[in-house]
Amino acid sequence: MGLPEKFISCDWGTSNFRLRLVQTDSLAVLSEHTTNMGIKKRYLAFQAQDNSSQEQFFTDYLVQQLGNLELKGEKNLVIIASGMLSSSIGMRELPYSPLPLDFQGNDLISKYINLDNSLDVILVSGAKTNADVMRGEETQAIGMSGHLPRKGKGLLILPGTHSKHLFFDGGKFNSFITFMTGELFEVIGQHSVLAASLEAVKWDACFKNVFLDGLQKGIDNKQMASFFSIRANTLLQNTPASENYYFLSGLLIGGELAYLKERDETVYLGATGITNSLYQMALEAVLPAERIKIFSANVLEKALLLGQRKVLATYAI
Repeated sequence: MGLPEKFISCDWGTSNFRLRLVQTDSLAVLSEHTTNMGIKKRYLAFQAQDNSSQEQFFTDYLVQQLGNLELKGEKNLVIIASGMLSSSIGMRELPYSPLPLDFQGNDLISKYINLDNSLDVILVSGAKTNADVMRGEETQAIGMSGHLPRKGKGLLILPGTHSKHLFFDGGKFNSFITFMTGELFEVIGQHSVLAASLEAVKWDACFKNVFLDGLQKGIDNKQMASFFSIRANTLLQNTPASENYYFLSGLLIGGELAYLKERDETVYLGATGITNSLYQMALEAVLPAERIKIFSANVLEKALLLGQRKVLATYAI
């Protein structure tokens, strides 16, 4: 197959589902549809029924949701699906691609599946080392690789529920580390004794000092001795819950980034919104400015689509 004029991007994560009709050459999004039917929820629904196989159950939902895109009679479309759809709780499990992965995505494992006469799906697998795994971030990283140096080494940081730190050298991603920063923040903030001492509020510059205070304690590996201080400060110092919220954020991000003090790579940050602002402040507290590179929002918006197009190109003849 040659590269089609358009393709459908499917990003099916643990908690959310997104389809986009994409112009292949420009990566312009022509139509978009999202739901909160993440892989986990769909898998639980599959387990609660006995009429369809797992692959058919996920296929049925995918085909149904295509009706919400403005396809205007488009035929013979190819869906590029990255994320959790190739996991054991998705449509069809694919083995993880072992690192190293080259920047073009040629080493990624994928599977071309014909669902019916007018619909094909390319499932994209995740990636692994001997000690870690990921699904979804590898496609995003490959999409961003065109903005990374092909010669020399560096580190790409993708913050999130499970932050990924991907190390690259000579045009290949060679290893990565996962930090459960976002998930720990959620668990502590909603399900621990500290929950009553925290209030999620919009970022304001007045929180900078308390964020940096938490950050430094995280960098100094003082998290375990600092968590309960949030509760104590509420009771003894009447510290506002909003300040505690950003202190905790700094504490966890500091713990994630502390090891960078001992490394010498240039760090490339891929984040948006307040996450970008907080991680940028944190990196500036750990590294000299010349070793910090921040991706623009436009690069990040196109990253997954670029990665998916690279996978699609491996099937072109």
